[in-house]
Amino acid sequence: MKWKMILFVLSLNIAFSACEKKDISVFSTDDTGIYFQMIRGYYGTNTEVYIDSLDFSFASVQASIRDVILNATVRTMGKVADHDRPFKVVVDKEGTTAMEGVHYEIDVDTVVIPAGESTAYVNVRFFRTDDLMEKSVRLALRLEDNEYFKCYFPKYKNMNTYTATGVQIHGDSFSFTLSEMYTIPWYWRVIIETDYFGEWTPKKFVVINMVCGFTMADWDRAGGTGAKIIYGRCGFFATMVQKYLQGQADAGTPVLDSDGKYMQLDPDYAVDYSRYE
Repeated sequence: MKWKMILFVLSLNIAFSACEKKDISVFSTDDTGIYFQMIRGYYGTNTEVYIDSLDFSFASVQASIRDVILNATVRTMGKVADHDRPFKVVVDKEGTTAMEGVHYEIDVDTVVIPAGESTAYVNVRFFRTDDLMEKSVRLALRLEDNEYFKCYFPKYKNMNTYTATGVQIHGDSFSFTLSEMYTIPWYWRVIIETDYFGEWTPKKFVVINMVCGFTMADWDRAGGTGAKIIYGRCGFFATMVQKYLQGQADAGTPVLDSDGKYMQLDPDYAVDYSRYE
């Protein structure tokens, strides 16, 4: 028993000596860092997943919505300040296919981390343009050093759990991808075919949705119990669209279809474009 006690005391001395000799480095600089971080959390857990890009399709919103504001979240490391601190964000021309003033507008000259805060948002207004029905466009943003902040995190792990083996994402860049590409709904292809609305085109589809107030969810549920879109009501909806198109034509603003021709429905709901022929 005596020897066991002596060995126990010696082991404690060795452990304490080891602790005394080990130096632990700490973050001691007064510099403040800045990085992009948009959070996507797991439901029911404390795990956070981070992303460095965002995809948005105008097909997911009603056709009457002509623009949308999306944002990129910016966070800081280091002490907060009692005054606003401007940070520098620029459009990465090499990674951008969207055209400023056509697809988007952004003000990068007034972005700040507000006083007492460690988070800010870079807001971008995106516009619904016809070419998004045929292609996607991309806007890439990049953070740069300035007198207030440094970009310490060009890359970091996309999860907040220490043991997770998440992929690496970019801390100094963030991108948006915009589109509005459609595929013909099954109900139109199988049930409606060319009746009522005529041949399906992406642009005609958007006009019909705008006039009738349809969403993609309405088309997914078409024909079902309680659905908004059923075969027996399509004549009523076609009349609504015909009246809209005729009104636009009579006002001198005829609606063009995806092929550049005047938009038409089924012959039973024809629009009179004779004044333009």
